[in-house]
Amino acid sequence: MANFDNFQDELSSHGIDIHPSELHGQLVGYLCAVKDSTTETQRAALYRDWLDVDLPPGLLVMLEQSATAALEALGEYSDFEFRLLGPEDSASLTSRVRSLALWCGGFISGFGESGRADLHQNDLAEAGRKNVNEALTDLGRIAAMTDEVPESEENEADLLEIQEFVRVSVLLIHAEIGSAGAH
Repeated sequence: MANFDNFQDELSSHGIDIHPSELHGQLVGYLCAVKDSTTETQRAALYRDWLDVDLPPGLLVMLEQSATAALEALGEYSDFEFRLLGPEDSASLTSRVRSLALWCGGFISGFGESGRADLHQNDLAEAGRKNVNEALTDLGRIAAMTDEVPESEENEADLLEIQEFVRVSVLLIHAEIGSAGAH
C-alpha cells in the first residue's frame, strides 16, 4: 500500500481534491461490503466515478495496490495487520484527528455505495446485524469529529485508542459480512 504522502502527492499532482484518508476509507468500506467479488476493471470504473476523472496510471496502480493490501490485511489469516491510511505521527494531532474523521466518513460512504448497506438483505444473523450497525454508528460519530485538538500526551493516547477502535471495528464489520453466508 502506498503511504499517505505518496497518495497525497499523486492526488494533488492531478488536481484531485479528495483527502487520501477519505479515499482509502471509501475503498476499504466498499471492499468490506463486497469482499473480493469485484475485478480490477470494475474497481477502476468505480474509482473513476468516485474521483470524476480519467484515472492517471500511477493513481490507478496506487489504488489497486491499496485494494489488494486491504483485502490481504483484512483476510482471515492476516494476523490483524490492517492499518488505516493517515499522516505520519509527526503531523499535528489536529491533522491526524481530521484524517481519522475523514477516513471514517469515507468508510461509511464506500460501504453505502456497495449496494449492501441494507443489512437485513445481507443474510446477517441478528447478532451480526447488531454488531455491524453499532460499529457503523460508532464510525459515524468519529467521522463527525471536527474540533481542534491541543497537543498533549493525553490527547495523543486518546487518538491512538480511537484509531485502534476504528481498526478493530473495521475488522469486525469485514468478518461479520464475510460470515453472512454461513448463517
